[in-house]
Amino acid sequence: MVRFGLSVLLGSGLGSGLGSGLGCGPIGRAGQDPSKRPAMVVTRGDLVVPVLLTGELAADKSRMISAPRTETFALSIQWLATDGAEVKQGDRLVAFDDTALLDSIAGRELEVLDADNELANLRAQQAVEVAEKRFAAREAAVEVSKTQIDASVSEQILSRMQYSEYQLQLGRAQLARDAASTDAKTASSGAKLEDQVKELAYDKAVRKYDAAKREIAALTITAPQAGVMIVPDNPFEGRKLQVGDTVFPGFTVAELPDLTVMVVRAVLSDVDDGRVHPGMKVSCILDAHPTRKLSGLVRSVSPVAREPERGSVRRFFAVVIELDQTDQSFMRPGLSARAEVESVRRSDVLLIPRAALAQGQDPLGIVAQLEDGSSVPVELGPCDAHQCELLSGLEEGARLGLAPVSLEVDPAQPPDEEPAK
Repeated sequence: MVRFGLSVLLGSGLGSGLGSGLGCGPIGRAGQDPSKRPAMVVTRGDLVVPVLLTGELAADKSRMISAPRTETFALSIQWLATDGAEVKQGDRLVAFDDTALLDSIAGRELEVLDADNELANLRAQQAVEVAEKRFAAREAAVEVSKTQIDASVSEQILSRMQYSEYQLQLGRAQLARDAASTDAKTASSGAKLEDQVKELAYDKAVRKYDAAKREIAALTITAPQAGVMIVPDNPFEGRKLQVGDTVFPGFTVAELPDLTVMVVRAVLSDVDDGRVHPGMKVSCILDAHPTRKLSGLVRSVSPVAREPERGSVRRFFAVVIELDQTDQSFMRPGLSARAEVESVRRSDVLLIPRAALAQGQDPLGIVAQLEDGSSVPVELGPCDAHQCELLSGLEEGARLGLAPVSLEVDPAQPPDEEPAK
């Protein structure tokens, strides 16, 4: 069993109790009628030492809505729905500044018109060129037909020189015909390629124009479903998002929680590292409804302590508390909550009131004040706000007195041991 020294008791809470019980509290102090003081005795019972956490109610599952990706990349929030407002499907949640995109979409439209005109002009020019090449090919074919008539005359009728000249003319005409035909085919295929290039440029301009229109439409985010609008935090400013903030693609700008299952998202100070573990029982109270107590279990504790905002010297572990039940009639995301985690539980142990404890002559010792004014050294276990586990020094039923006021303790002294688990 781990023994708790004076420094542990002072640093882990006993010091504050002793300070309030020995030198600051109103109970049993100088001037109080001793006959009216409540009797203090060593009792036997159960001891639960809680770790206090603060946090807020949140939905276990939420639909996160992120900023869209646009050509301008950085987006400025122009309008934002009220945090906690009930929205219907299709209601506007966030609107971003669209000035830059509106300026560019006019240029995109001109690019589409220019590309369309260039494509039309090219096709008209190509049609003329191809028609001319085909006409030249037909003329060359007609010329071949003419020279074939002359070349078909028998060599016996014509002189050898005349016959040879007709054959030469036929060969030249055939070569001209083949060249004209090749030019016509080349012009046609070349026109198709140029047409495809211009058509690709036109399609690209149209896509850019359509993308700009979609980006402008995406700058207004509407609710995909009915629910409650939750405005997320701005991690760079340590507050919730507001109009005028600059966000980037993928940055969460709205949250629509599923209210059927709620959890408490709390923080654990890094000085309490190791005192809270998954599976521990928790009792939660909402500040807005202090009379309603919620029970649950610790679901998870983050492995790394992080700063709550930029530049802070404090560090906290994120703790998720799973509640046993969810009542949508009064439980809403964002409500502040206090949680008590059962860090230490002792069953059927001796308990001694903290008001009867004081520092002994030994700086590391604790004494209990008896009813007759004498003091007895005692050994203590863990403590809550009112009593401590008594390990040795007194028996059950021992009558106690109020510790002297003159004894002073330092409640801010840090502990030198870890609490018993």
